Amino acid sequence: MATVETLLQGFGVRTDEGSIAFCGVTLLRDGNRNFLVDVGHVGRRTLLLQRLRERGLEPSDIHGVILTHAHWDHCLNVDLFPNATLYLSAAEHEYARRPHPADWATPAWTAAVLDRHPIVETREGDEIASGVRIMATPGHSPGSQTVLVHSEQGVIGLVGDALPSAASIAAGCPYLVFWSEEEARRSVRRIVDTCTVVYPGHDRAFRIQNGRFTYIETTRITFLNLPDTPDGGIGATFAVTPPRAVEVMPSAQRAGTAAD
Repeated sequence: MATVETLLQGFGVRTDEGSIAFCGVTLLRDGNRNFLVDVGHVGRRTLLLQRLRERGLEPSDIHGVILTHAHWDHCLNVDLFPNATLYLSAAEHEYARRPHPADWATPAWTAAVLDRHPIVETREGDEIASGVRIMATPGHSPGSQTVLVHSEQGVIGLVGDALPSAASIAAGCPYLVFWSEEEARRSVRRIVDTCTVVYPGHDRAFRIQNGRFTYIETTRITFLNLPDTPDGGIGATFAVTPPRAVEVMPSAQRAGTAAD
């Protein structure tokens, strides 16, 4: 039976100077095979390597990288894993080759990064390992996918940004939609109806019961090297904000292919 372990927790922290965009990275072990679900961006590169080595693993020990989707904050570290096959939905791979110009989360060079590896294009129901299969959860992006792991805890969902945080359950939608709000809402409902435990894209893991969630991990983040002010104080302001409203990329409202 495959096992699931958090290597890097996801965080949804934003600033008025841009997004930190730390996605969750999960280690999936199936016998002698090691998979990562998402790999994060280069800002977490050294920490990802550290967490692997704490578990006795080198990048060459990773056999596969399953990408929930191809946004920059989830895929940029794929080059660390020379022996890994990438598992990416067929729809996401096609879109990454020709993303919409307004889609800032899928830069034009995305496919060049991904295509350096052998890619298995996945579809609904594909089995990656024993008890590990793909569930299509599009909306946040054209080909977002969830990795379902059947375990003693029930069905574990490694969901990426189809459900980026527990707050998205109440909202019924991811807080960022780059493709289709209708599909995104349908995917959230499907995740909630299917999964017992969820590892979200930008939050810590939680359990779902009767439509409500309970966190099963604690979380902590330390901010270093904060700017100072002329009088020697700390030049940073921390604010607790209400849950984010759903933001839909304008071009996602139109039908058709990725770019005109």
